[in-house]
Amino acid sequence: MHRLIASASFVRANMPFGTHYDAPVLSAEDAWDVAAFLNSQPRPLRANLERDYPNRARKPVDAPFPPFADKFPLEQHRLGPFKPIQDALAANSASAN
Repeated sequence: MHRLIASASFVRANMPFGTHYDAPVLSAEDAWDVAAFLNSQPRPLRANLERDYPNRARKPVDAPFPPFADKFPLEQHRLGPFKPIQDALAANSASAN
């Protein structure tokens, strides 16, 4: 649940308790706010995170831990906006082909 996009989707589909995914109660904006709050809380540090995504170009844009395949700051990977990161990765992928 460290990825904001996945967290917000889960929160919207499951909050408040008893909510069903096909009839969400929270707005998308509220779900993003809740997820951003949860993901901004301190977490234990894990070793060897660089091994999670050996190919950095395939790392999700909302994975909030370095190393990254781009020059965007950690906070942008944590809380967005994600579109500039996605655009930069697509441009790099297109130029590599």
